[in-house]
Amino acid sequence: MTTAILLSGGMDSTTLLWWLKSQHPDRPIHTISIDYGQRHRVELDCAAALAQNLAAHKTIALDLNTIGGSPLTDPRLAVPTAEDQRQIDTVVPFRNMLFVTLAAAYCETQGIFDLYLAPVKDDYPAYRDCRRPFYDSLEQSLRLGATRDAPFTLHTPFVDKWKSEVIGLGLGLNVPYADTHTCYEGLRPACGQCNACSERIAAFKANDARDPLPYAKGVGF
Repeated sequence: MTTAILLSGGMDSTTLLWWLKSQHPDRPIHTISIDYGQRHRVELDCAAALAQNLAAHKTIALDLNTIGGSPLTDPRLAVPTAEDQRQIDTVVPFRNMLFVTLAAAYCETQGIFDLYLAPVKDDYPAYRDCRRPFYDSLEQSLRLGATRDAPFTLHTPFVDKWKSEVIGLGLGLNVPYADTHTCYEGLRPACGQCNACSERIAAFKANDARDPLPYAKGVGF
């Protein structure tokens, strides 16, 4: 049985890929990334490199720049820092619904009906489309809207885990976190100030581990 996973190139979905391979070492996996015009598009290069030798990789284009409304897709908008407490401003409207629908469309052409995603508990407050009830509803919609009767299943094994728990799991699996990308600014070294960077740094700290990514000078740990 072949499965698919939405792979952003970030730490959560990369951990999910390594976990999935550890659970099913002989199962073919298709990794799917979405090029939606994101500011931090360096993550696409990370995803492709991470999938190499582990899975068949596919990048699907989706232009969300024309919609805008988020600093992740509109370079004219500033990315808020964690101190600003405005993570909700980084929401890209209906991003996950669009991602999953596109991935499912590709999966249908490949005869794949098991799609894995990596939402985590930290995402709940700002990102309503990271909660399991949303995926339950979307799963039903995919089954109703598929070309033929198909048992589409959306797997979210980390949905009740904190990022710190996911990192703990990944450290045990030797996930190459140095090859992932998280920073919303798309910077290397990472800015260390945006919500994504702050949550990542905190997750490593909670595991008494140092994040292998380089950060801007002056960022404390």
